[in-house]
Amino acid sequence: MSIYKADKLNILHVAGLVTIGTIACYVPLLVTAVWAAVFLITLAALVSDRQDWIWYCIAASPIIEVWARMVKGAVVPDEIGKYYLLFAIASILIYHIKSASNKPLYKAGILIIVMLLPSLVVNLADFSFDQWAFNILPTLELGFLLMLAARERWDIERFAKTLQMGLAPIVFVVMYLILKTPAISSVNFMLGANFKAAGGGSNQVATVLGLGILYTMLLLLLKRPVVARWACYLLIAFLFFRSFLTFSRGGVFTAVASVYVAIGFAMIVNRKTFIRYSAIMIVFAALGVFVFNKVDELTGHKLTQRYSGETIATISGEQEKTWNKVTSGRTTLINADWNIFKEYFLFGVGPGGAKDLRTRYGAPPDSAAHTEVTRLMSEHGVGGLLAGVVLLLFPIFWLRKQRYRLWMGISTALFCMALLTSMHSAMRTNTTIVCYVLASIPVYIRRANGS
Repeated sequence: MSIYKADKLNILHVAGLVTIGTIACYVPLLVTAVWAAVFLITLAALVSDRQDWIWYCIAASPIIEVWARMVKGAVVPDEIGKYYLLFAIASILIYHIKSASNKPLYKAGILIIVMLLPSLVVNLADFSFDQWAFNILPTLELGFLLMLAARERWDIERFAKTLQMGLAPIVFVVMYLILKTPAISSVNFMLGANFKAAGGGSNQVATVLGLGILYTMLLLLLKRPVVARWACYLLIAFLFFRSFLTFSRGGVFTAVASVYVAIGFAMIVNRKTFIRYSAIMIVFAALGVFVFNKVDELTGHKLTQRYSGETIATISGEQEKTWNKVTSGRTTLINADWNIFKEYFLFGVGPGGAKDLRTRYGAPPDSAAHTEVTRLMSEHGVGGLLAGVVLLLFPIFWLRKQRYRLWMGISTALFCMALLTSMHSAMRTNTTIVCYVLASIPVYIRRANGS
């Protein structure tokens, strides 16, 4: 019997989250207090041998990280989420050293780190703390967390509880969007990402809203919803609504694709599951389409134009609609990274070094990477290419080891969220790291006979 219990949040829990989110809108120092609490909880969990709470904090870090960036005046570094993961990694490592550690089930994390080390050593002379923290630290953290995750042994209750705790901070984001973003009628919607409606960086906000949709749906599929089912679907509708208003497409596409992957695996077990999960898929699709149409009406049908890849220039006929236009210039950045990789094939140009060189190959000045695999190639050469191959192929290896169809769907959905997010916003948030690692956690499902 599991010692963990994935119970729903009660009214007091929700009220507490709403209160914190509301006060933080007007007292930004509370954001600092929340992050301080996350660090203290992690430390207390280490001292009391409650490693599960460290993982709860890790799962919640992507949403808290973006929320902290949204709240103006919050006294925390933009990269606080990455610094927290360092602390969490050290804490879990100490826990494993103190207690009996299981044999690792895979070595993907070690491979990623080993492949990146040569380029890091070669480019050490050009060390820049900001560039290393922004570019390579997240990938190294992913590698170290995979090394630790390979030694974990969870049951389904613990996994569901971790998702619930990871989802809880979405209330902070919801309250900020309700209280601090301008009325929709006052927003001038154009054919680009909308920072006013997003309440911050539209790509990042849309990403964590999409993460909230995914967490909520996975918990529904696991029959362990974070709150009542009707409230979960209301939450999904609201997250869709606010995601569409950002006019940032990546977060929505990624969340929808990930949810459909999870449902697709779950529905092919037998006739009963096919009917049940088909109904869930239809409800989810209907909810998304209904909200999309409403937002499209509110924005004067600009949302449809945005999602079809139109810009003012393509509508007027001044420019042709190309794949580069549809992807908001990401194709140009990918081509630039490819050319840098060909020129600096062996060790790359070092963490952050591609930012200045991309202009040479047609990218706008000071262009940051939006695709993690091509960034690895341009900045770490052949080692980065091999690390990217591991990131892309490990999910196939891991899924072949799963026996339970629903669990194959859960893992694949999280891998999908991680990799697709890395393709439209690189590692700007902890989303890719956390989803990839959660997908890689060994979870054992107890059969009816107790085995």
